[in-house]
Amino acid sequence: MQIDFIGHGLNKRNKLNVGDQIATSLISPNFDVITGFVAFTAVSGVNKLLKFLLEAKENNKKVVFFIGVDNKGTSKQSLEILLENKIDVFIYHKNEEFITYHPKLFLFEGKTYSRVIIGSSNLTNSGFLSNIEASVQLDFRTETDKQGKKLIKEIKDYFQDIINLKDENVFKLDKELIEKYDKMGLLYSQFKSLNQSNEIQSNDGENPFEKYIYTPFFENEFGQGDEPDNKLSRNKLISISKSDFENFNYFLQKYIIYKRDIKSTGAVAKKNSDRDLYNWYKRIKELIKADALPYELASQLIDAGFPIGNAWEGQIRHTWDIRFTELVAFKNKYQSHLDFTYVPNTRNKSLPYFELGVWCVRQKRRRKGLETPKWDWNYEEEKMKSINFLWEVPENFGTNNIANEDKWAENLLKLEEYYEDEKNYNTIPKQKTYLGKWLNDQITLKLTGSRGKNKVFLHPVREALLGEVLKRNNIEWERQKQNERESIENVIQKWKLITEWDKKSKSEQDEASDEYKKEISEMRQLISGTKFRMKKWKIEDSKWKLEIYRKAGFPIPKEIDFN
Repeated sequence: MQIDFIGHGLNKRNKLNVGDQIATSLISPNFDVITGFVAFTAVSGVNKLLKFLLEAKENNKKVVFFIGVDNKGTSKQSLEILLENKIDVFIYHKNEEFITYHPKLFLFEGKTYSRVIIGSSNLTNSGFLSNIEASVQLDFRTETDKQGKKLIKEIKDYFQDIINLKDENVFKLDKELIEKYDKMGLLYSQFKSLNQSNEIQSNDGENPFEKYIYTPFFENEFGQGDEPDNKLSRNKLISISKSDFENFNYFLQKYIIYKRDIKSTGAVAKKNSDRDLYNWYKRIKELIKADALPYELASQLIDAGFPIGNAWEGQIRHTWDIRFTELVAFKNKYQSHLDFTYVPNTRNKSLPYFELGVWCVRQKRRRKGLETPKWDWNYEEEKMKSINFLWEVPENFGTNNIANEDKWAENLLKLEEYYEDEKNYNTIPKQKTYLGKWLNDQITLKLTGSRGKNKVFLHPVREALLGEVLKRNNIEWERQKQNERESIENVIQKWKLITEWDKKSKSEQDEASDEYKKEISEMRQLISGTKFRMKKWKIEDSKWKLEIYRKAGFPIPKEIDFN
């Protein structure tokens, strides 16, 4: 995806203009379906695009605009021009105060490329040229860019009732509608006389009390903007290839010898007898210039003394800092309650922390001197110490087997997905399911350990990771005990309601509904039954329950001896 900022009016630093880009997109062979959602239009803005709109129609493109008329920001004459030229236009107007139809969004869709322009510009001269405006243009491949497809889908889902003409506030533009809105005072007239060459430029409806200003029509032509295929292909002209990776280590070793024995500066001359080394050196320089050299290769080149430039060293540090920030975010989200940080290493690319786990493994290898660049014991070491990063895989964690650790992490993710459904909050998966059995096994390992003489308990790292998921969903390790405690708390709550009821006068009680009186009766039965069952409890096993009742002031039967 190519993302460009489009700004004008403040200064001339930005080379793109939103009107120019819209005009270019209208006639571009890359797009077949064009949809615009815009708050306000003026004659000058419509005239700037008119020839491009007509050319798009001639080329059988589907062009439709959904325009607003709120705040008296759209002119009568601009709508008449669109109608006369048979441009497909619908008006959105909701007849309610303080609600303004206010989007500035343009979709350009094609088989190969698609484009979205969204920002602050209306179809007005000021919106295109004189106002201080800001927009963003997004270009992407229609079928292969997942984020692009997602964006188009979300836009269409949001506007679907307008696009499908199901919204009761959408009306097809015709002469009668223009006259109706003109009489209602929704439109403004741009010219004092038919022969006037200057239009009274609207304020775009942003401030109805602002005075109109006179602005001459802008004569420059639009249509010279950037095409998506040019921008997207330009970014991919130079990229690292599979052979670049495969040949890298071989030529790096040759380069190290060359630098040591032949030329200490590291520059490989064109006249060098080893043409393959020269071609490799030239290719690396090309990748550096195109900013297409991966971090892991650049770091090795720096260690080898390749004249890569000081900027790359700063870039490598910057890249490392970005990853470290992701690691801190991971800790804050999943392990904030722990006194250490650990990222499971997994081969499952679908796991959200897969890439972070791979990065952490690489840092461990760098720290041991097994990979480049060299570990920075002053900067990187101190950073990792600040979050108490766990360098070594704990003993018995995943039985020292990456496959077991991988499977365990996958099951944890499935449990996370289970709790994404709000209906599963404060529940556990059924024992008959694979996930339920797995969770039960983990809880057993935590509470009692494995069977047999040599007991194995759930490792503290796994206990912390799993415990955090359970905690967020109100599940305790001792689930049965949790259920009993919640039941006790319910009884105590009922008893408090009964206590308040008994304090009421007879007249107040008589005024209560029969339904509530029935509930009071049921509560008394619950409390009476609870007291009766208390007498049968084994004190040794039930002390914790009695303690909850005692602290709440619940009337425990006198027959029960705490001692």
